[in-house]
Amino acid sequence: MKKIIFLLLTLGILFLAFSFIFMTADKRTTDNKTSQTVKAKPDKPREIATPTLFVHGYAGTKNSLGGMIKRLESQNDATKSLVITVKSDGTLDISGSYDKFSHNPLIQILFENNKSSMVNQTEWLETVTKTLKSDYHINKINALGHSMGGVSLVNYVEQTGSDNRFPTLEKLVLIGAPLNGLEIGNAAYELSATGPKTESERYANFMKQKANIPKSLEVFNIAGDKSDGTKSDGSVPVSSALSGKFIFSDILNYEEKLFTGSDAGHSQLHENPEVDAVVGDFLWVSNG
Repeated sequence: MKKIIFLLLTLGILFLAFSFIFMTADKRTTDNKTSQTVKAKPDKPREIATPTLFVHGYAGTKNSLGGMIKRLESQNDATKSLVITVKSDGTLDISGSYDKFSHNPLIQILFENNKSSMVNQTEWLETVTKTLKSDYHINKINALGHSMGGVSLVNYVEQTGSDNRFPTLEKLVLIGAPLNGLEIGNAAYELSATGPKTESERYANFMKQKANIPKSLEVFNIAGDKSDGTKSDGSVPVSSALSGKFIFSDILNYEEKLFTGSDAGHSQLHENPEVDAVVGDFLWVSNG
């Protein structure tokens, strides 16, 4: 009898032991499967932001748009990346680094011959953007131009159009761009509901070539009025800057904004925090 009881106890203990081992092994297998399932989950793709080119105006330097770039960077709206200096012979001197995953990268364009013609600046911009596409694999860009820089960018987009040798220009910001002359006050070319009553030779050429502008382009045109009776920012008449609406009448989205007062002077526009804000909204918040 004692042997039977001992045998039953032994069998019971062995049963419990094997049950424990089986349950533990099963749990480890389940945990391992769960762990493998978590590890197998793909990472979220990193977003590639469209870089924005900054182009200074006539006689401009690195300081012309340098303040705006620094402010946008300090506010975590963007990240400065490359500085590209176009030498007088058209060759490029490139400094800095470009990370396609950086937050809204900014590329500053400087012209060594900063008093050159629109035609030369357009050719230099073509060299810059071709290099960005071939060497940095940048297929899409935005651009911002102050004064003459804006004029050259308008000519650039008309000259390059949808040519796939160049990156696609998605958004363009113009600040105080003299698209139709520089006469201020009563001598300024009046702007009617259908267009300028008088067209400069440059403006007439812009209008002739407007069909080359990609329909997908978005433009934000900023003008200044110092409210001093000149109807201008001190250098560029409001009517000249805002005549851009007729050049860009057929694109996806055209917006314009007039700033007034002492902070709306020609060289004050790109130092105005309110201008920074609307530029940032257009480039990186607005979807058009």
